[in-house]
Amino acid sequence: MRGYLLGKFGEPPALVELEKPRAAPGRVVVKVAAAGVCYRDFLTWRGLQRARLPVVPGHEFAGVVEEVGEGVAEFKPGDAVAGMMYEYCGVCENCRSGREYLCRSRRIYGEDLHGAFAEYISVDRKSLVKIPPGVPLEAASFAACVLSTVVRGVRKIGVAPGMRVLVTGAGGGVGIHAVQIAKAYGAKVIAVTSPSKAEAVGKYADYVISEKAFSEEVKKLGGADGAVEAVGGPTLEQTVRSLNWGARVALIGNVDPQPAPLPLGLLILKEVEILPVIQGGRRDLEEALRLLASGAVKPVYTVHSFSELPKLIAETPNATHIGRRVVKIDI
Repeated sequence: MRGYLLGKFGEPPALVELEKPRAAPGRVVVKVAAAGVCYRDFLTWRGLQRARLPVVPGHEFAGVVEEVGEGVAEFKPGDAVAGMMYEYCGVCENCRSGREYLCRSRRIYGEDLHGAFAEYISVDRKSLVKIPPGVPLEAASFAACVLSTVVRGVRKIGVAPGMRVLVTGAGGGVGIHAVQIAKAYGAKVIAVTSPSKAEAVGKYADYVISEKAFSEEVKKLGGADGAVEAVGGPTLEQTVRSLNWGARVALIGNVDPQPAPLPLGLLILKEVEILPVIQGGRRDLEEALRLLASGAVKPVYTVHSFSELPKLIAETPNATHIGRRVVKIDI
């Protein structure tokens, strides 16, 4: 099979011939149809995210079951499936309590294991979910990394009807879907994005703000009762200043890995809670796919050819796209 292999940090992944995986016991071979391109892929490429080289990158994927191994009864060849971005043991306390994203044996595709930027991928059966009818494979490809993480985030901060929820980075792959998921849970959404993306984001959000110092504009709207921080350090202080007393922040984004200064008084005096969200779990992925199937969330993405992948990864920090970028495995 053909796939991209990252052999050295900072060098473009090379399209090479690789051995096609076989279905070992408890595992499934998936023919990859579509794979999302994530900021994490850029960080991995640059060496800012740990990875065991050489490795096939890519942790967002959907496709069709090609082969199942011994002991796999829930999937059969031809099933359309979406993958979680990691594998987990299934027996530790975290896994048994539905918090598999905290499994200490967790291994991430594209970093610890060969990932999805190839024709085929070998996946633990626990890390696959069937795709409901009507959900495009391209949209399902980023349902785990993007949508399930946001689902868990909005649940964690208690988004409910009548709340005003702030979403930063609202034109990006995480942000544009965070806007829609918060609205699906009944919130009024205040979106923060760049001026060039404001019109597009306005199709989904109740309010759009394009100023870098956005907290005063949010306060004019009554402040935010919760927030999905999809950027991280560059916007975190402004997000906290935008919040009403007792509000919670789902901290998902970390586009700048440098430490983020934050006056502690802002948190203490209003008793604002910052709640990190590392990833979603299996149940969150099932909910994300349900939201897509119901039409409550309209996936926003652009489709690219597989040959464009090295360029897409390299240009990630300066990309001007709306939503997610997805490559079709069209070798």
